[in-house]
Amino acid sequence: MSINHLTDSISTTLTQHFPNIPILPQTGTGSTSGISYRLQSAQLTRERSDRFVQSHAFEIRWLDPNDIPATLPDELFEALETINVEGAPYRATEMRWETENDTPRMLVYYTMRTTKVSESAATMQQMEQRPSTLKATRE
Repeated sequence: MSINHLTDSISTTLTQHFPNIPILPQTGTGSTSGISYRLQSAQLTRERSDRFVQSHAFEIRWLDPNDIPATLPDELFEALETINVEGAPYRATEMRWETENDTPRMLVYYTMRTTKVSESAATMQQMEQRPSTLKATRE
């Protein structure tokens, strides 16, 4: 799974749950209404030589901080708790509604463990064994 698949799944999920509200990637240029989303951080950590943890944090904002629907936090929690990524359910590991500079935002964290698949080792080959006859000799 790539970060683009995860980001697209968040956009699709928000669009499905809020069909009459514009859903926009946060680009800094601004619309004043709707919901914006952006990847805040991505991290890959090695747990063992063959196992990794991928962590992704997304920020979701209601673009008009002066007119936030009272039910918005609950609706965002419900929509983003489990999303569909490439046909598989993907559950958030943490969700927080907080305020930054008097602007509310939701932080959603998704974590996935992956295992590196090693190349298959060469299979054992069959050994051929021939019976041999030992001759005894006298000296």
